[in-house]
Amino acid sequence: MDISVVQRVIQALELVYAPDTPVNERKAAESACQQLKDDAQASAYGVYLATQSNEFPPMVRHFGLQLIEHAIKYRFSTGKTASKGKMSADDLLQLRTQIWELVFASWTDTQDPQYIREKLVSLVVMLIIRLWPCAQWADLSAQLMQLYTQSDVRRELVLRIWQTLGEELLVYDRDTIAAVRKHELTNGIIGALLPQSAVAMLYPNGYRLTSDKAAESSGGKQATLIVLEPGNEDGWILRWAQHAGELAQQQQNEPMLLLLVNTITTYLEWMPIKAVVATDLVPRLAALLSVRSDQVRQQVATALEIISRRIGQAGDERDAILLQFVELNDGAALSAIAHAYATTLSAQVDEHWDDASDALKFACSLAQICANLASLHWARKNAQNPMTHPERFIELLMAMSRDPRYSVSVLVLGSWTTIVRHSSLSRLPQVTAVFSALTEYTTEAIFQVCRAAQALAVKSQTDGIVDETDMDQFDSAAEFRVFLTSEVRRRLVNIVRDMCNIDPAGFVGWILPLLLPVFSPENSSNASVIEAAFMIVDAVLTTLDDAEQRALSEGDEDIAAQVRQARAPCYQLGHRVVEFSANDPHMVVRQLQTLPSFAFLLRPAAMDSDEARALLMAILQKCAATLKHPLDGPNVRDLRLVARRSTAALVRLAIAIPDSLMMIYADLSQLVQSHIADPDVTRTVKGHLSEFQLALIAGASRTLAERKQLAQPVVQPIIDALHELMPALQSPTEFITLLGLPALDQAYAQGSISPDIRAVLEAARSNRAQLGQVLTTLYVCLNRTIGDRNSTLNLVSLWNDCIGDLVPPILLLIRCLHAMWNPAHYQHLSWQSQQAHGLFGVLDMTEGERQSIIGGEAEADHTSSTTGSQQQQLAPETHAIQHTLGSLLSSAYKCLGRLSCVPDMFTKVPDLADNFAACLFADAEVMAARHWRHLLSDVAMPMLQNVGNWPGMDASTHLDQSRDTIGCFAASWLSPLFAFCTNKLDAEWHTLVTRGMTPSNQASGLQSAEVSVTDEMVHEQIVRDWTRAWSQLVVELLVSVARWFPDAAQIENELASASRVTVSLTGHGNAALGAFILSSADALAGTLTTALTVLKYKDAVSVQRVQQQLSDLAPSLVLISLLPMYSPPTPTHASISNAYTSRIQGSLTAAEDACSSVFTWLATDLTSALVDVLRDPFLISQQTMALAVLADLLFYSSSIASDRVPQHWSFRNSSGNIDQRAMDNSDKIVPVGDPGLVFRTAVQRTMAHALQTANISAEDVANTIIQLTTTSAKRSRALLRASLHTMLAVEKSQLFSETKATSKSVDSQLTRNAPASWTNKHAGNSTSVLDNDADFDLGSIMP
Repeated sequence: MDISVVQRVIQALELVYAPDTPVNERKAAESACQQLKDDAQASAYGVYLATQSNEFPPMVRHFGLQLIEHAIKYRFSTGKTASKGKMSADDLLQLRTQIWELVFASWTDTQDPQYIREKLVSLVVMLIIRLWPCAQWADLSAQLMQLYTQSDVRRELVLRIWQTLGEELLVYDRDTIAAVRKHELTNGIIGALLPQSAVAMLYPNGYRLTSDKAAESSGGKQATLIVLEPGNEDGWILRWAQHAGELAQQQQNEPMLLLLVNTITTYLEWMPIKAVVATDLVPRLAALLSVRSDQVRQQVATALEIISRRIGQAGDERDAILLQFVELNDGAALSAIAHAYATTLSAQVDEHWDDASDALKFACSLAQICANLASLHWARKNAQNPMTHPERFIELLMAMSRDPRYSVSVLVLGSWTTIVRHSSLSRLPQVTAVFSALTEYTTEAIFQVCRAAQALAVKSQTDGIVDETDMDQFDSAAEFRVFLTSEVRRRLVNIVRDMCNIDPAGFVGWILPLLLPVFSPENSSNASVIEAAFMIVDAVLTTLDDAEQRALSEGDEDIAAQVRQARAPCYQLGHRVVEFSANDPHMVVRQLQTLPSFAFLLRPAAMDSDEARALLMAILQKCAATLKHPLDGPNVRDLRLVARRSTAALVRLAIAIPDSLMMIYADLSQLVQSHIADPDVTRTVKGHLSEFQLALIAGASRTLAERKQLAQPVVQPIIDALHELMPALQSPTEFITLLGLPALDQAYAQGSISPDIRAVLEAARSNRAQLGQVLTTLYVCLNRTIGDRNSTLNLVSLWNDCIGDLVPPILLLIRCLHAMWNPAHYQHLSWQSQQAHGLFGVLDMTEGERQSIIGGEAEADHTSSTTGSQQQQLAPETHAIQHTLGSLLSSAYKCLGRLSCVPDMFTKVPDLADNFAACLFADAEVMAARHWRHLLSDVAMPMLQNVGNWPGMDASTHLDQSRDTIGCFAASWLSPLFAFCTNKLDAEWHTLVTRGMTPSNQASGLQSAEVSVTDEMVHEQIVRDWTRAWSQLVVELLVSVARWFPDAAQIENELASASRVTVSLTGHGNAALGAFILSSADALAGTLTTALTVLKYKDAVSVQRVQQQLSDLAPSLVLISLLPMYSPPTPTHASISNAYTSRIQGSLTAAEDACSSVFTWLATDLTSALVDVLRDPFLISQQTMALAVLADLLFYSSSIASDRVPQHWSFRNSSGNIDQRAMDNSDKIVPVGDPGLVFRTAVQRTMAHALQTANISAEDVANTIIQLTTTSAKRSRALLRASLHTMLAVEKSQLFSETKATSKSVDSQLTRNAPASWTNKHAGNSTSVLDNDADFDLGSIMP
């Protein structure tokens, strides 16, 4: 050891921690400290610096511990001998002794800094993870037991060791070796923590079976011995529970009691249920609820809540947890919970709690425990009641349900729904006895919740209405109101529905006398009462409707009779609701929302009665009366909402009772037409009235021809209106005139608005409104008639007849809108004003668009900066045009995307492909980036999803036709779209990375309104939105390929069984599109290459999407790329192989003299992209998935020749002995010998630069890859992570380097020779970070 190095490190640390050190000097000092971690003697330096007797400052001692940690983490090999630069198990055992000495010196009665103590604990845990249990460390429990009995400080040390070990092994995913050795470590903690009697019950033979698939394929599961130490018969968990009980009785040492409970809690998710029962852990913990310590009680409640979530698998375990709580020791645990809950109520809270908010949190935990016991255990499916005295549990549930603190009661209310719906429990006398009280309370509570929500909405006094402590748990009163009106009210209404379901006639007979008086004139101003009443009416009627439909389908005459009995009084309720009158528009809206619920009374079978006909006419008249309203005035916005809800009610009625309404269709049609012709009815309402007619026609029980005949008069006006505007869409110049921009230019030039100009502006305003309304109406009508592809409401054939009249104008409109961003289309016009050169700012982002992007407050007003009276006169017109452009673009995109569901669009629309390509690319270079998100998601995505995948067409039977259609349509624009979006996004992301991004917002947008939002932040979010829309489109292509392509597991199974299984085409994606992509070399290459470009963008959401789909598709491509390199052993295998390879374009898998294109893409391009993800600090969250994909590539590369496919497949193109295969220096990979080995070697070579940069042993990686190909995929991720540990981003700290090495591009042609250390392995030298101890079987390390 060089003492001068120690002195330099101390000086460097002083510079690092000194507040006045210059930045450059601090960075240099940090770099010097970092370099010492890579020194071969780092652990020795660490021990010297951390030794307390050397009297170094705490910061130096802590850095010494960091050196030890780094050595253990990155230099340890589990083999007996270590390769160069590695530490063997013997080295680590020697280091263990030194670490124990440091621990003993620190954890004494003398106070040492807590952060040093915690770092020492983490080092001990790292040693345990790597060395225990093994022959060299068989007495860990004995060592810890000796410490546990020495003093409180040492007892705390032992508890922190066990707690940290549990967190590393069971909670966190920080130590890769913990994941690799999980099975062995699990065996260790079973033997150490559980009583030996419980271990004997769980594992009678003393062995624990693995579930490793590789072990199963090689002869069955392997049994590993559970080591039990003498003197540890009780186990640690029981020992901790007993010690906690003693401290609780003595009412002393609260910190130690809290630590004991925390340590027990760490293992509760893992602990076998039989062990929980054997140790009586539930009553032992429940007894601690009486401790007068807020922290201890809350932690005990958390522990019990964890246990209450545990669900037994079979046999006695199914009811074990429930019985532990409610039956054991005469329900001691339940009694303790009830007593503890009572202390949180208002009458006792001041006596037992220091803070009311802590009492509320505690009560919520207790309520969640009871809710779990009720829902997960007592009322689980097909369960019988195991309790002898359930009334005590029911009484506690009822008490918690009535809790005035809604945060508590809402947790239990949901469990009542589960109980009432349970076929067995709902008939228990103890349960039925509380139905009446439950119903009365629930109904009353709905009124109370509505009253509280109303008080919060108008910001009135809430004293006596809500619990102040309850409301204080929320960030604002508005958030608390949302909680009441959503979560609480929903659960209360569900109980009302369930009560009505049990006894429909009885419930209606009870509730009706309570509801009818509510709809009296004196309550017309009581908004909360009316809101609650409407909600109950809606719940009751929809429940009766569901019950009737279920009774008819199941033939349940008893329920049908009860519903018929309940139906008659409901007509009276219907008239009372319809006749109710209120001046508050919001109450009218709620009334209109309730009216469709009465469709239950208006089925065709009931229309013979006068009551039904009268009620239907009353409802229609109520809706019609609210369709018209003044176009201006103080309440115009509320009245507009009322009119919109009226049309929504009509549409819901049309969907629910189309045949009843068809009986009066002539009158309805006349009513609709009269309103459409009425100038006092807004364009929006007129559009939704057309939607009402089409919804009615689509659902009617008429022939398709009859429905088309009825629908034609509804659709034709939309087409006519669109064609009236066609002349203005022929060129950008004409469109600019339609918008009124020339007249606006004259107004700016003249400085005033003359009568002539005003007339032109008004005409333009009318034209814009007409165009916008036509598109909006068209879209809602398309949505209503082109529903689910299997729906009987589908009227696609209606649109087939007029598709040629709709698509061309929409394409022209989109081209005109895109052309607005190209000055070449309008600069040649004779503009007179200066403002015209910027097109009056109408292309600028509106505040609405900005808000939709950032989700927060804008920094400033981003409208035009022109001021003065002229601005005041013309600004509304400019803003209206600006808003219209955005609205038109959105509507046009959505209409075109929806029309892609119409098959004739791709055959009857002339030059569709060329015109669509022109829409995309004619002005793409200048179009605003914010619109690409919608262009991709609303147009391009639906086009690709629907083309060749229309309703009623089976892709498997019309494959050639669909594939040809897709080829004709997509060939002209799909590849250019790949190139354009890739180039533009590459440039955008390069700019963002160069400028610096906002990492906190990289996955979730700009959500906080408190952040000052700059234009740069908005632009970054626009780029992210574009990237995510683009990634979603790429994923759709990959999903479509996967749908027409068998997955790797199916290929493997069929090759093994030599029997064909029909490929299923169920699921998402467009199978016809997938077939087209696979048949086109350019399309598949473009799809795969584009997918990899997404992986390099610094957006975790996009990367996650693409990686997820590549993880499904890449293994299949591995097998398909390798199949042509093998000779099938039988004709059956040859047939299966040919059937698979025929699904992909032959040139992509052909490999006569070299490996195929797909092979090269997988082994080079995909591997390189995954490695880049692993090393990217912006994509830390995606590393696990990248490791999984990489592991699967290596795993499936050996599938054909492995034991999983027992038949012998011979290698093609092999020469000489397979052990003498080699790689030549040509531009392509020559498959000499085992193709799987060639593939894995190519993968290793692709990773070469990254591995060398991170100083990773190539031999370690080679050994890992060999293991990945012979073990299950379940643990391959952990193996690969352990091998590549120092390469993962931020795992190897290079943050303080003054000059960071620039990453070099990896040669995708793989023409470089592989490093000698990879191909020339030294005989007998197989040591790596993943080698086994003498008693450690790597083949069975995962449970």
